[in-house]
Formats: sequence, structure tokens, C-alpha cells
Amino acid sequence: MGKESDVYSYGVVLLELISRKKALDSSFMEGMDIVSWVRSLWEETGVVDEIVDSELANEISRYNSNVMKEVTKVLLVAFKCTERDPRRRPTMREVIKNL
Repeated sequence: MGKESDVYSYGVVLLELISRKKALDSSFMEGMDIVSWVRSLWEETGVVDEIVDSELANEISRYNSNVMKEVTKVLLVAFKCTERDPRRRPTMREVIKNL
């Protein structure tokens, strides 16, 4: 297992944390995983609120509205980590710097 797959796995974990869904969740359409589900929602809506677990979103909004901007940044990092082409994925060092 190379560095690229470690970064990919990290991106999947970030998506799981944001959405509170499993990598292969029963709510996804057949043949879909968390990466394709989140990407399709993002492309359709461009709104992080559709992706973030509703309970988590409510919790976040109670504290600070700027937190959703931070969640969006984490989502974008997760997208980079889960790029289809492993050569386009960041290193873990770059991921940490971005977070």
C-alpha cells in the first residue's frame, strides 16, 4: 500500500466524519460509495449543508456560523485526497498544512 492510498483513506475518513456516514453506507444507491456520493451532491448543489450530517450541522450552527466555512475547507481537502488519479493527490504533509 503506497502513500497515495494512505492519503485516499484519510480523505475517506474525513468524509465519514463530516457526513456521519460509512464508506459503503446502505443509504447510497447501488454501486455508490461515500466519495462518489459526496462528489455528486457537491456538484449538484455546491452546498456543504447537504453533505454535513444534520445533527452535526445544528450543533455547529449553535456555536459559530464561521465553522461551516472551516468544514467546507475540510471537505475540499478530502476531495483532493480522494482524487481519482493518485498522482494528483496531496502528500500527508500537504494535507496537514491545509488543515
